[in-house]
Amino acid sequence: MQNIRQDLAEVIGRAQAFHQSDAPGQALIKIRGIAAHRVPQPKLTDYVFPQDTHRYLDDCYAAQVAVWKPRLALPDDQIAYLGPWYGIAEHSAFLGGEVSYAEDTSWHHQLMDDPGELDKISLDENNDIYRMVVGGIAYIKERYGDTFLPRVRGISGPLDVINMLRGNDFFYDLMDEPEAVDALLERCTDLIIEYYNRQLDAAGLVMGGSLTGFGEWLPGRSVGHMSEDATTMLSVAQFERFGRPYTARICQAFDHAMMHTHALGERCLPSIASIPHLTLMEISNDPNADRAIEVYRRTKDNLSDVVPILPLNAQEIRDHLELLKQIKSVLWYEAQTLEEAQEICAFVRRELPVT
Repeated sequence: MQNIRQDLAEVIGRAQAFHQSDAPGQALIKIRGIAAHRVPQPKLTDYVFPQDTHRYLDDCYAAQVAVWKPRLALPDDQIAYLGPWYGIAEHSAFLGGEVSYAEDTSWHHQLMDDPGELDKISLDENNDIYRMVVGGIAYIKERYGDTFLPRVRGISGPLDVINMLRGNDFFYDLMDEPEAVDALLERCTDLIIEYYNRQLDAAGLVMGGSLTGFGEWLPGRSVGHMSEDATTMLSVAQFERFGRPYTARICQAFDHAMMHTHALGERCLPSIASIPHLTLMEISNDPNADRAIEVYRRTKDNLSDVVPILPLNAQEIRDHLELLKQIKSVLWYEAQTLEEAQEICAFVRRELPVT
């Protein structure tokens, strides 16, 4: 069976051309959702994990088929992919510990009472989350790989991981036990790199590149998405001391990297953007914060080493068109109707063509 998106080679070919060119004024446009064709997704609470993992992934496949059917003629740059997703807990619970599920996310219960308890964490192939993620990618590739490209789940950065392992005691650890935090970060960094390599091995490469956790294609053996959510609660000095060295080690273990960040973490964005091998940086919109495009406009002179991924609406694309013509960008768009999605694709293709 052919991939559900019959122009897949053209879509990835455009991504390849985008990454090979340094010319400004180019944008990839990704229609991330269409409200008029919203499809209910499987609820995590309707399954017992890990026993129901394959049944859950089968239901995710059926939901994705329904998502894609009305948009097959849409000329955007969204890649048709499928990957395991069990909520946020999977980014740290692969190291051990208990997980609780809600309908659309999960939580990892605090595992460590002290940052020095390194013996509590390991990369165990029998760990439930490890099997659900790495085994889930392999299952999708074998069973549904002809219809959807298998993607990795992605990873959290070391700071985010130890925040989940230690809970909010993590913030006290930075001040009270910095040497123990360093040892824990060093250990987590090693395990994160190995965990992601196993995800990537299960998914395989696609046309010479990697399909990251947010469905972004990057050349070579690349890592993504990574997250630096903890930076919304840290100073630049704290990130430079405890975060950047370890995140940089992960990025440098791969050809390219994609980072997920938040508008609320604006102060740390320049430090993140300067990490070697970091190619794509998503800036998420946050409540009670300026829009991502405004944050980018203020900080862009210090973000020149990365291509921004910007979640924009139609008015923002038009209002900031001159800025977008000065840079390369990936635009994430949520449409209300299929007609609106077609219109914005045509506008971006005309004004910001990939050459």
